[in-house]
Amino acid sequence: MTELSGGGRNRKFLLILAVLLAIVLFPLVRGLVSGVSAPSAAPAPTTPVPAAVDVETVPGTGTATEFDACAVLTSDVVAAAGLKYASAVVKTSGPNSCGGPVEPVTASSAPTVLLTVGEQKVTGPATSHGIRYERQDGVLDAVVVFPAAKLQLTHVAVIHDGEGVLAKLIDGVAARLAEGPKPAPAYRYPAPYDLTAKPCDALPDGLFTALTAHPADGSRSESFTQHEAFSVSGTNIKISCTRGSAERETMTVTQTIYRDADAAAAETRFLCESEPGWKASPVAIGEVSCTSPGADGRQQILFRAGRDRVLVEYQADHPPAGDLGGVARKVYDSLPH
Repeated sequence: MTELSGGGRNRKFLLILAVLLAIVLFPLVRGLVSGVSAPSAAPAPTTPVPAAVDVETVPGTGTATEFDACAVLTSDVVAAAGLKYASAVVKTSGPNSCGGPVEPVTASSAPTVLLTVGEQKVTGPATSHGIRYERQDGVLDAVVVFPAAKLQLTHVAVIHDGEGVLAKLIDGVAARLAEGPKPAPAYRYPAPYDLTAKPCDALPDGLFTALTAHPADGSRSESFTQHEAFSVSGTNIKISCTRGSAERETMTVTQTIYRDADAAAAETRFLCESEPGWKASPVAIGEVSCTSPGADGRQQILFRAGRDRVLVEYQADHPPAGDLGGVARKVYDSLPH
């Protein structure tokens, strides 16, 4: 009886000790187990995460008598080849070209796909969709010449199945050429931007001439952000227009468009206050504006217009004939506030 009572006390003591150990060690054990096996569930977001915004291609309307590079190298031709634009699609006139950097972008290489429209000499016997083509490889690049266009794919070796990608590009471009000329496409961004992007509306020929005292030479470059990006103040898209003259001078207007005006204002103010050498504009443009030191023949003015952070640039080996500040003010007046 006595032995049974002592054994009962021992069992009771051991039970209490086990419970105390469990209370002390359970949080530690749980942390170790959760770290090794499955992580704990993340807290539910308090606000919904906005959907990512990508540029959309809108088919052109009307008739066309000449090929447009972006109407031949369409977004579906690029996607069907297994490529994805890494940053932006760029279209130019003089020369008429379309393309841009594609993934994967590495520290040592950035593959690009580029189609340039123009009469080309084709001597090879290969055909696709009834269109003759000839391949002319370089050291790192693949060049394919069609009767009306030239396709270039750089750094083919870093692209997965680069040869297969190139074959699909050739097929897609040839199919578009076989269909005949189509009007140039437009580009738009869905909500919250609701923007049909026309970058050169902010930089008409007359404004370029007012600054340079020279007519634009017909060359024009437009850039469209492919995917919405994130900056210090929030997400944005970017569009730009560049014009040049025979006097080797260029003017560029770049619009970085945010989801709301507060973000655009905060980012503009941050850059004006933090960029080395930048100072307040002698004549204010909007609520906040600043100018660059003008190093290396480049003069820049930064300001905010509504949801846009706008950069106006002039670059040449000589000063502009006109007033860059006055031209920037006209750009500001032309934009929605």
